[in-house]
Amino acid sequence: MLLGLAVMDEVSSFPSLAALRSFEAAVRHRSMTKAAEELNVTQGAISRAIRGLQSDLGFPLLARTKPILELTTAGERVFAELNYSFDRIRKILGHLKSEEESRALRIDVLPTFGLRLLIPRLPRFREQYPDLQIDVVVGEGQIDFTEDRVDVGIRYGRGDWPRTKNYRIMDEELIVVCAPRLMGRQDELDPAKLRPDQMIRHTTRVEAWGEWFESLHLAPRDATGLGFEHFFMVIEAAIVGIGYALLPRFLIRKELSEGSLVVASSHSLRREHGYFLVCSPERQLDRRVLAFRRWLQEELQNDPG
Repeated sequence: MLLGLAVMDEVSSFPSLAALRSFEAAVRHRSMTKAAEELNVTQGAISRAIRGLQSDLGFPLLARTKPILELTTAGERVFAELNYSFDRIRKILGHLKSEEESRALRIDVLPTFGLRLLIPRLPRFREQYPDLQIDVVVGEGQIDFTEDRVDVGIRYGRGDWPRTKNYRIMDEELIVVCAPRLMGRQDELDPAKLRPDQMIRHTTRVEAWGEWFESLHLAPRDATGLGFEHFFMVIEAAIVGIGYALLPRFLIRKELSEGSLVVASSHSLRREHGYFLVCSPERQLDRRVLAFRRWLQEELQNDPG
């Protein structure tokens, strides 16, 4: 019982960790102002913390504070121990963070590409790299690898994004599809008779319909049908019969095989755009990025579709 009381007394008498940090930072910088900047508090807070620490300890740590901080003998001993201990903690936490980050791969992928193509294949990647943690987020805009906390991205475009290393991983064939009932008895849609209000718009690719008409040597026309931001929304809109959709063939294999969507026109569009794996130039040889890139390229090359 007496031992328990002694331990409790030691714990209760231990000085504030915030006060110890304030004292260590102030002495290390030889300035309460710089210590306040490091710890994101006011100079007055640093001063009060040190006064409180001295009061709790029952002996002075500073002989004077102006024009420079001057330590007492006890203050020198306390600072030396604190500086060593905090430095050790910083190094240990830094090593742990590096080890944890070395096991993680953060992937920023286009929404429907992720749903339809990447996620179904990820179990095979995990089989090859069981110790690698995978975090997947979705996005469509340009990735700023200096700001965004991701290691690699998958984007659609020309592969000319600045400050990135870009690897073309896949081309794209766009085809016009619709729900079977929209076709009626006709075998194929007559493009010249396709009305703008029947054309479902993918709002991040508004130019695609115009290119499809131009590739048929027809005057381009602007789609005025319902607009949707993501391909998975456009796919669903086509399935329920809202109109005709211009979609990448690889994204709708399941719907075509099941018959919930049918090909409305035998004419397809291949654009100069493609799908790219992107990363920062500094990380292109990172073992995690390299492993993922090589795996994904092999997966897509071996895909019969």
